[in-house]
Amino acid sequence: MIEWFGENLWAAWLALTFVLAVVESFVLDLMFLMLAVGALAAMTVSLAGGAAWMQVVIGSVTALLMLGAVRPIALKHLKKGPEDQLTNIDRMQGMEAHTIETVTDSSGLAEVDGDTWTARAAGDYQIEPGAAALVESVDGATVYLKPSPRIDWNDPQAREA
Repeated sequence: MIEWFGENLWAAWLALTFVLAVVESFVLDLMFLMLAVGALAAMTVSLAGGAAWMQVVIGSVTALLMLGAVRPIALKHLKKGPEDQLTNIDRMQGMEAHTIETVTDSSGLAEVDGDTWTARAAGDYQIEPGAAALVESVDGATVYLKPSPRIDWNDPQAREA
């Protein structure tokens, strides 16, 4: 078994490449992808008949070069746009929401921009179904709402002002 492993070290490098690529698919920060490229370079040296020490050196140097030179440039291109650019969730603050169910501090549903969200009251409010509200903040898949300011035209004090 050990003899086969020594003769087919390329298979170990290939397996390491796949493992690192799978980890990268979960992490998405391009670090494990750069390490996978280093393992791929080591596999190439192994297939070309290079010694084990040379495989490790070439793989390590390639991974370090990828991490130091390619990754920063790739991250810069991935994160294009102004730093103050709002994401979809950031732009929702202040948007109007329409409640579907009664919204309290522990339950509720609301529609915001055509999508249904889990909703919670952003304070000691109870917002009835069909009432308009404003998005105060978003946490995960939950919007925190406050009642929309409105004028009660039947209120005698509102007419005097």
